Formats: sequence, C-alpha cells, structure tokens
Amino acid sequence: MSPSRRLFLISSVASRLGTAQPAPDQLWPGSKYTGSQKSKAIQRGLVYINSIARKKKNFKDYGSDYIWCFYTISSSSLDPQIKEMAWRMGQALALHWRTMHATLPENASTTMIIDRCFGSYCADSFGVRDEQIKKALAAAASKHSVIDFLDFDPAQPIPSDVPQGCPVCHRRSPRGSTSCVKCHHALKLQNPYDLLCDALLTTYSGDRYGVKLGASFPEIVKLIPSLRPYKGPNGNDDNAFYKTFYTITHIVYTLNDYGMYRLNPAWLPQEFEFLKTNFKQCLLDNDPESMGEFLDTLKAFGLTEQDPLIQQGEEFLLDRQNADGSWGNPKDKDSYNSYHSTWTAVGGLLDFDWRGERASFPEALTSLGVRI
Repeated sequence: MSPSRRLFLISSVASRLGTAQPAPDQLWPGSKYTGSQKSKAIQRGLVYINSIARKKKNFKDYGSDYIWCFYTISSSSLDPQIKEMAWRMGQALALHWRTMHATLPENASTTMIIDRCFGSYCADSFGVRDEQIKKALAAAASKHSVIDFLDFDPAQPIPSDVPQGCPVCHRRSPRGSTSCVKCHHALKLQNPYDLLCDALLTTYSGDRYGVKLGASFPEIVKLIPSLRPYKGPNGNDDNAFYKTFYTITHIVYTLNDYGMYRLNPAWLPQEFEFLKTNFKQCLLDNDPESMGEFLDTLKAFGLTEQDPLIQQGEEFLLDRQNADGSWGNPKDKDSYNSYHSTWTAVGGLLDFDWRGERASFPEALTSLGVRI
C-alpha cells in the first residue's frame, strides 16, 4: 500500500471515530490558531512597541517603562526567538536611557527620584550599570519622608482623603483638601486602590534597585488585606472595578517578579478567585488591554492552555491584533495607551519560562501571614 493511501485510510477512520488529529502546531485541539501564528503575533507586537519607543517624545515620557517592558518579556518568555528579540531591543534602549540620565538635578522631586530609580534598575537588568547615579539617588531619596514618596504612612490604614496632585500647577495639597492650596483649582481624591498599587510599584522598584523609596515592599504588602474583600463590576461603575482589578494584577506582578515565578493560589486565594470570577468582564467590554493582564496573572497561578479561560482569552487577543502589530484603539493618539495595550496583550499570549513556585520577596508573603 502506498504511503498516501495509508494516510488517507488513517484519516478516514479517525474522522469516523471523531478523533481527528489536530493540525500541526495547533495551539490546542479545536483552536483556529497555531503556535507559529501566536509567536508571530507577539513578535509583531514587539516591533510595534520598539517603533514608538524610539520616538523622541515618547521615550522622554516613558523611557523606563519601555525598557522594563522588554526586560520582563526577555526574562520570562519560553520562546528563544522572542527572548532574544526583546533583549536586543531593550538593551539598545537601556544604553540610550543611560546617556540621557547621566546626572541627577539638585533638589530632584520624589517623582523624578522614583522614575530614575526604576529606570536605573531596568538598565542594570540589561547590564548597563552606573554606580555613581545609584549613590546620588540614594542620597536624594534620604532627604524625603515616606509621605513624600507614597502620599501616606503605611504604618497607618490606607487613607481615602488624599487629593491628587493639582493638574494645573502640579502642587501637592494636604490631606482632605478639595482645592489646590496654591491656585485653588478643584481637586479629586485618590482612590485607596490607586494608592496601594502605586506604593507596591514604588517600593518594589526601590527594594529591587537597592534604594529605599519611603518604605519597604513587605511593609506595603502587609496592607493588602485591608482592601479585601474585593468587589466585582457594579452597574455602570466600571472605573471602580478596573481600579480594583489593576491593583490585583500588580499584586501578582510584584510578588512573582513580573513573570519569573508561579504563585500558589493558596497564598492569595481572594485575588485568584477575583480573577477567575471576573474574567469575562473584559470580553463584555471588548478590552484587549485588560485581557492581557487577566491572562498572564491567571497563568501565574498555574492555569495553562488546557484551561478554557486561557483558550478563550488567547483567541480573543489573536482575533484583535491591529494591522500595525498593536492592540487597542488604532485611532488613539495617546502613545501610552497604544503601547501599554500592546505590552499587556503580548504578556497575555506569552508561554512563560517559570523558575518554580516562590515569591519575589519571601518576607512579603510572611507579612501576609502566609507560610511557605
């Protein structure tokens, strides 16, 4: 019997029995996409992010974030081609960032100190180090209080009366202020979830870099239970839901070193349950940016492409990639929105090279009362 005839008979029998074999490289049986198509989509996303990162204004505004994007992908992806591509792009940006920030202005604001520490940690991660700047940043940070950095004292409950910075003159006003103390412009109050999320990112960056930015990361992690239990979507109040959601995803990111480690669901049961229960909200909202964060955080808790949620989410993202390689609204003129949506979508599609089950800072889990 000829080889072609044998293959025909095998496929016919499999079809009649309902056990047809998946197409080569198919993501999972029944998927309309292959692993090669997913890898190509991720690479197109990286090319898009790199193209907008190289624009002068974009890099001036978000340079450290671009570098971190490429580092986290290069260090966590299982795909060697994607790892190499992200590393090459990120290292080039890290070198450029160092040339732009070779000195620190006197009387640098806490906002600048935080960004420079974050950018320096990102550049260090690519092997582009500057020990003199690190010393200057440590000296500058020591001149400021914890409230200067975080807008609250983590030794106390997270407040709900902290005003946002003035959008007109950028002055900070005391707690409880409803108008700017300098120009009297009306002020909005910061959501406690935003305060916690920003504090997690600030202290994670500082502790990783080795410069204290007001408090330690475990001190902030200790506050997480104070914002539980979490509420899901509530009618038309999408804003409150997404503030909660983004805080939860960044609890995961900072505790698993942005895709380096798996987290045991028993360590963060309420966060894991929130993600599983509310997964379909971004489907209803047609929101690729949030979908990316749902996927990579659920994967951090151990879900794989064998799980229907991961399958549904990955196909959702692959269906919605734009012609230029980005995700999100292609008409959006805000460069942050376009690159961040693309970054999160790429993260949601990644196959991760997990380094085992652990936390970035084991003592942070201890502060939550978790025994490892």
